[in-house]
Amino acid sequence: MADELRRAPGLPSVPLIVLTALGHDDAQAHLWSPGVPRAINNAKSELHARPASSLPGGKHRIIDDAGHGWLHEERQDAVLKAVGDRFDGTA
Repeated sequence: MADELRRAPGLPSVPLIVLTALGHDDAQAHLWSPGVPRAINNAKSELHARPASSLPGGKHRIIDDAGHGWLHEERQDAVLKAVGDRFDGTA
C-alpha cells in the first residue's frame, strides 16, 4: 500500500483537518519501552503535519489526551468539532 500512496497524485485542494492523537496508548505502553511510543509520537506528528501544511487552509490539530486507536471514542468532541469546522469554514 505504501508504494501505491507514493505513486498517487497529490491531494486535491479540499478542506482538510488532520487530527493526531498523542495520548497514552495501553497497547503501546504494554509492548514497548517508554522511549519508543515517544519516538513514534514525534514521527507521527511530523508525518501528519505534512498533508495539512500542503493545502491552503489545511489544519493540524494535536490531541494529547486520546490514544491513536481510540481517538473517535475518547475525544468524540474533537472529531465532531473538526468535521463541523470544515463545513462551516471556521477551521
